[in-house]
Amino acid sequence: MNIFNTADILLPCSQDYEKWSVVACDQYSSEPEYWEKAKELVGDAPSTLKLIFPEAYLNDGDGDERIKNINAEMERYLREGIFKEIRNTLIYVERTQADGRTRRGIIGAIDLERYDYSVGSQSAIRATEGTILERIPPRQRIRRDAAVELPHIIMLIDDREYGIIENVARRRSEFVKAYDFELMQGGGHLKGWGLDKSAIDSVLSGIGKLEDRSEFEKKYGVSGRE
Repeated sequence: MNIFNTADILLPCSQDYEKWSVVACDQYSSEPEYWEKAKELVGDAPSTLKLIFPEAYLNDGDGDERIKNINAEMERYLREGIFKEIRNTLIYVERTQADGRTRRGIIGAIDLERYDYSVGSQSAIRATEGTILERIPPRQRIRRDAAVELPHIIMLIDDREYGIIENVARRRSEFVKAYDFELMQGGGHLKGWGLDKSAIDSVLSGIGKLEDRSEFEKKYGVSGRE
């Protein structure tokens, strides 16, 4: 498998996206009031809030029950046809923050066999900050019987010529928009477009070239693993 590839992506068919989308489970970990407000906003609506274990609650002592409920909710959403599946795709996203700045990225799949979070790792995919080891077991327990995966990884690519994400951004009017909505609690605005085959091929080719260490060193005169 390439280091980065297309993915089979689930999107809600006709839900209220503002209620559907929440921040990653490891955010606001010392602010349970944020998550209580999110729960109030979501109400009875289908939401990823009901499919994740906010780490603000890790020490509440009810982890097993929470995980049981999460797994049951995943199964219910699949059974009731909440999702539509887009196979073998990449999605270009733009998040406009509350301060007006826009962050751009591409959603796909990574090869976790190439990832190492150890301090000082020189693997092709590695952590940019320290990993809190005690938070790994709860995440593993959640995923053990999970029918749906909700990754919350943000990765940086060493694309010094700005030729991958930026090229896709320039072509966004050519793609079919997947979503366009406000994020809850001042999170900003999120838009996403499904890429066509030519754009997908361009992205995968570009990342493949960055992955080639000899080509990287030849081009920039430095090691891409430093």
